[in-house]
Amino acid sequence: MNTIEIDQIKSDLIQWLNDFSATSDKTAIISADSKSYSDPVDMAAAQLEMDYLFHVVSRKGLNKKNVLNALRKIDDGSYGYCEACEEEIPINRLKAIPDARYCISCQAQLEKIVA
Repeated sequence: MNTIEIDQIKSDLIQWLNDFSATSDKTAIISADSKSYSDPVDMAAAQLEMDYLFHVVSRKGLNKKNVLNALRKIDDGSYGYCEACEEEIPINRLKAIPDARYCISCQAQLEKIVA
C-alpha cells in the first residue's frame, strides 16, 4: 500500500467527517425550525429535507465512530490490516470501504456467524 493511496483515503475520510458535522448541524437547525412551522406544508418540507440529509450520510455507509477509528489507525500505522487475521487488506477494498476493519475472507466468516 503506497502513501499516496493512503493520503487520498485519509483526505476522503476527513471530508466525510466534515460532511457528518455539517449535516448534523444543519439537521439540528432544520429540526428546531420545524417546531415553529404552523403550516403543514412547511413542516413537511422541513421533514423532507431532514430525511434527505439523513439519507446522504447513511448512503455513504459510514458513521462518525468508524471514520474516527480509521483516521486513528492511519495515524498510528495500523490502518489497512485485518483486525482478525492481521493480513493486509487489499487497497481496492479500502478504496471502496475506507473504514473496513476486516479482509474479505474474515468479513465473510463474521457475517456467517451473525446470520
